[in-house]
Amino acid sequence: MLDVLGAIGSLLVVLLLLAGAIAVIAVIALAAFVFMAGSMLPWPRLWRRLTGRERRLTVKLSGESVPERRRGELSGRTPRLRRHYPLEVRRRRGAGV
Repeated sequence: MLDVLGAIGSLLVVLLLLAGAIAVIAVIALAAFVFMAGSMLPWPRLWRRLTGRERRLTVKLSGESVPERRRGELSGRTPRLRRHYPLEVRRRRGAGV
């Protein structure tokens, strides 16, 4: 009788150790995945958004990198507008209509 209880007890200890080892490996893997996911986040931008701060330095564009409308406003002239859709309907030649 004691031999059976001893066998069951030792089997239970082995199963508990095995379950503990699996739990430790799972926790380590989960921590690694959380670390990898966290490394892909833009932390400075999130921190500014959470604290409500704006950037301290503003980037000033110059030359060709400034959009044309903004360049026109800064120089005092009327900027040229780009139209994606013409206001007038043009007829195509040779369309047969």
